[in-house]
Amino acid sequence: MNQKALKTLEYTKIITQLESHAASPLGKSLCRDLVPSSDLEEVRTWQAQTTDAADRVRLKGTVSFSGLRDIGSSLKRLEIGSSLSILELLSISSLLTVAARAKAYGQHEESEEFPDDSLASMFRSLEPVTSVNNEIKRCILSEDEISDNASPGLHKVRRSM
Repeated sequence: MNQKALKTLEYTKIITQLESHAASPLGKSLCRDLVPSSDLEEVRTWQAQTTDAADRVRLKGTVSFSGLRDIGSSLKRLEIGSSLSILELLSISSLLTVAARAKAYGQHEESEEFPDDSLASMFRSLEPVTSVNNEIKRCILSEDEISDNASPGLHKVRRSM
């Protein structure tokens, strides 16, 4: 779509409003990068997703993305074999908690009243890695405190102290 048409439609105002509802810096960035499509099939897909999202909100309320963290830099550090800090691990745990919440929000008994919609596969694809999240929560009590039971060696050292 050309810039003149976007200006006539006051597209930047629409995007600014959309961006104000995003729950994270990454979400805001995705809103800013959003451009209209001239592909009819893509437009129909987006319309179906918007309708299905509005129906879900109407029937189930909204899902909270509170605690959403950008862990991109932590993942890059892991790829090169670096260790993660306590804060990075807590951010990962927070993101996994949000993923579990979103997955639970997306689950439903398929029925005539609420059949699978265009969003169902996205919700099903979320993998909150609950075992990793539980382990982080078990081992890290806060930004300043590691649990005595984080490892047998730590427990032994702290007991002897």
